[in-house]
Amino acid sequence: MSPEQSPPEGSEPPLPPDEESSPQGMGFLEHLEALRVRLIRAILFLAVGTIICLIFSRQLLGIITATFGPGDQAHLALLHPTEGFVVRLKVAFVGGLFLSSPLWLGQLWGFISPGLYRREKRALIPVIAASSGAFILGAGFGYWILPHAADYFRSFATPEIAVNWSLGRYLDFSLRLIVAFALVFELPLAIFAAARLGIVTTAQLRRYRRHAVIAVLFVAALITPPDIFTMIVLALPLILLYEAGIVMASLAVRKSRPPPSTLPAERGGKIKGEDG
Repeated sequence: MSPEQSPPEGSEPPLPPDEESSPQGMGFLEHLEALRVRLIRAILFLAVGTIICLIFSRQLLGIITATFGPGDQAHLALLHPTEGFVVRLKVAFVGGLFLSSPLWLGQLWGFISPGLYRREKRALIPVIAASSGAFILGAGFGYWILPHAADYFRSFATPEIAVNWSLGRYLDFSLRLIVAFALVFELPLAIFAAARLGIVTTAQLRRYRRHAVIAVLFVAALITPPDIFTMIVLALPLILLYEAGIVMASLAVRKSRPPPSTLPAERGGKIKGEDG
């Protein structure tokens, strides 16, 4: 082919599947504007969810305080004039966070999806779809742990000592534990997404398992109240979820790997087309 003769558009070598739909080119200011719009929408969704939960804050507070358990020597008390009001606001906010999670996670996906290739979108769509379910499932597990944690800490009181805990402090402890487990249950999905995108491999995850355990203990100590009980309670599921993430990563690699029988034929077809 002579230099003056340009190849027809159809004869250009095809792009890889993940580059068939390239990311949308956006400038820095356009990214900031898109981020601003998505943040405003996410905040509005969160605000609506919080208002809805504020209407039912009394019932939500009753659900959380039910984990404290009955007892003549154990009571929750309001120790400050504004404590009851602040407690209602906290319950409403966290409830709104969970209630609106599919919506603000959708805004997160809407912000990052224009910068992804088609293959990357296919890898992340199931993760985004399952993230809300994992978030709520983790919160449910944390709620199941709460009564056992309350019983453990009440056991340090002797029969001569009355247990009168601050309602605000107990709510902070409860919400912190629930949100921590909700975030922890996202770990297998994060590992699955990283494996689908080729960021990590199952061999790397197995090789650095010991390092991961140390990191898990550090994270558990960081996000839980300062005691060994809740740290261990959070660390054990974290380790199990890391192992589950390894299994999901191996499934992700198998799913993203093309069938080996088709590769020689495709390569041969390309070579013949180039020679022709």
